[in-house]
Amino acid sequence: MPVHDLDHVTLGVRHLYASAERLRAETGLRSHEGGWLDVMPTAHRTVPLPGGAYINVESVIDHHAELPPGVDAFRDWFEETTRRGDHWMTWNLRARTRADLEDVARRLGGEVVTAPGARRPDGSTSTTVMAPGDASVTWARGLPNWYFREDDRPAPPAEHERPLREIAWLELGGDPREVEEHVGAETFAALPLRFVEGPAGLRGIGLTARDGGEIALRAPSGAPGLAELAARTA
Repeated sequence: MPVHDLDHVTLGVRHLYASAERLRAETGLRSHEGGWLDVMPTAHRTVPLPGGAYINVESVIDHHAELPPGVDAFRDWFEETTRRGDHWMTWNLRARTRADLEDVARRLGGEVVTAPGARRPDGSTSTTVMAPGDASVTWARGLPNWYFREDDRPAPPAEHERPLREIAWLELGGDPREVEEHVGAETFAALPLRFVEGPAGLRGIGLTARDGGEIALRAPSGAPGLAELAARTA
C-alpha cells in the first residue's frame, strides 16, 4: 500500500481576517488569500507548511444565502461552533497519483469525487478531486479524506515571520487502531501522529521553526459536532 502525505488541516474560525491576523501575531505564521466556495458559504486563507501541506483558516462569509437544506444546516452548525471558539474541522491526506486515489476509494467503499474548488479574487479557480467522498464516514469520525492535486497551481512561497523547518506532530483523539486501519499501516507509520484521550478528531499541530523552537496550535475538534449534525440530517 502506498504512503500518503499530509495535505491540509482546516481550522474553523468566526472571523476569517481577524483570526488570520491573530494567528500571525501569536505565532509569526502568515497566510495568503485562498478564495471562497460557490457551493458552500465559506472562504479561507491558507497558511503554507513544509512538504506542500497547509492550514486552511476558514469561516462562514455569507450568513443569508438561500441554500439547500443540508448546506444550510452545515452553515448554521459551523457558525454556532465557531461562535464558541476556533475548532479543528478536518485533517486530510494527499494521494501522489490518481491511481492511488482510486485505490483509496475502492478500499473504503467510496468514490472519486470531482467538483469545483475555490474561486479566487484574481479570477482563477481550482478543481477538487477527492476520495472516498462521504464526510459522514471520514470527517465526522475524525478521519481524513484524500485529495489529488495534479492541476492545482503551487501555493505561494511561505514568508513566515518565523520560518518553518518541519511538521513535528499531529495530535489526535480517538482510537489509534481505527486511524491506522483507515489510512493504512505504511502511512500511519510515516505520519508524525500522537494520540490523546478523548473523542476522535484533530486536536493540534506542532511545527518546528528554523530557530529550533516549536509552534503549537491547539483547538477542540469539530468532529463530534459533525457527527451529531450528520445524524440529525440523515
